[in-house]
Amino acid sequence: MRRKYKRRKQKRTITGLVIITLVAMGVLCVGVFAGPLSIADSLNIESDSNDVLEGASRVVKIRDGAAINDTMLVPIKAYFETYFDAMADLKTADIASLFSDPASENAGINQSAMDYLINLRLDQSNDLRMTNYECGLTISKISNNGGEVEVVLTEDHTVNFAFIPDVDSSSSGIEHTFYLKKAGNGYVITEHYKDEDSFAMIQEAVESTNDDPDEVVDALLSSAKDVVAELAAEKEDYNAGDAVSEEADADNEYDAEAALKYAMTWVDPEKVIRNVNKYGVYDTYGGNCNNYISQCLFAGGIPMDDDGDVDTQWKWYGEDVDLDETKSGRSPAWTGVEEFYTYADENTGYGLAAIVDDNVFSGSAGDILQYGEDGEWLHSVIITDVIEDKNGNMVDYLINSNTTDRINYPASAYGYSDLRVIKIMGWNES
Repeated sequence: MRRKYKRRKQKRTITGLVIITLVAMGVLCVGVFAGPLSIADSLNIESDSNDVLEGASRVVKIRDGAAINDTMLVPIKAYFETYFDAMADLKTADIASLFSDPASENAGINQSAMDYLINLRLDQSNDLRMTNYECGLTISKISNNGGEVEVVLTEDHTVNFAFIPDVDSSSSGIEHTFYLKKAGNGYVITEHYKDEDSFAMIQEAVESTNDDPDEVVDALLSSAKDVVAELAAEKEDYNAGDAVSEEADADNEYDAEAALKYAMTWVDPEKVIRNVNKYGVYDTYGGNCNNYISQCLFAGGIPMDDDGDVDTQWKWYGEDVDLDETKSGRSPAWTGVEEFYTYADENTGYGLAAIVDDNVFSGSAGDILQYGEDGEWLHSVIITDVIEDKNGNMVDYLINSNTTDRINYPASAYGYSDLRVIKIMGWNES
């Protein structure tokens, strides 16, 4: 059965090739947990409906940061209010009209990126509308260049998704850059850029193909539906009891509770925090995600491993890559997504004992999920909880991550198209 799921993943990768012909980047936001009936079908949601979840609390506020003229805040707050209201209701809104030229390419990218994520979430079996949201904005830079004002800010948000209304799901460290110009007695947006996965994907796809943003999104959504269907079948197999999981023994147990305690210590719902006194930080070098999950596993008792070749070492003693079998430097598997998978798969002696290529939905709190596209694995997160329905069926995972920092975020809302689980069994002494 292990090979069955590996082949299924390879098939999903093939279906994703259409996406990658449009996208030459390392991040793709695609939803992953659809069931036989999508939430759009089960709720019969229409995109032009004005229904709002009863009792919803919706807040966009400015946190501490650089002083900014109130008139500059008007279009910025309008942008976030429009975006979050649309995402909360999963109904599209006209965000392009907030731009000085609604027909510009950048306005189209902003509109399409929002519509893309709405449609992806509508394809899921979980109700990914938001009962509440609070979005905080921290202004970090304001500069005036020839009459155009550049405003750089960092977004954090905490939301409650409708299918898990009692869970606070948070994100922080999302950077935005707005360009504004005077219009009458106020300001209007000329361009806006967002340093987050789905927006970056749409921007890259449009700029690399010169296609209309709507056409790009249509192509991406068409391909993503195939990926969602493959994962839905895998979840159905798991809940039906048709998935046979591999078994593995380890000399020493993994302390998942300690790993999760560390995972919760080094994330914050409003700001980015890193354990800089003990480890390097790699947010600006491809992402800090695997560095973070490696730290969590180490906190859970998995020892650093300097035995073996490049594929079977997992260590961090310093910044520089060092493949000598010594307690020095770091190995690629500590910070690299695919490299960590290879280590988990191939290590047979001292160190980590793990199971890879099992049913994606057979994981537990403390296990690792990896997201990818077109055979390239891009992101690692740690499972913080498994959500089950009243009948004990697996519904979703909650995860923590770094780079864009997330806390107890539903994996079904996360966005990448392909998914695999690395089950942490413990560690061996030899």
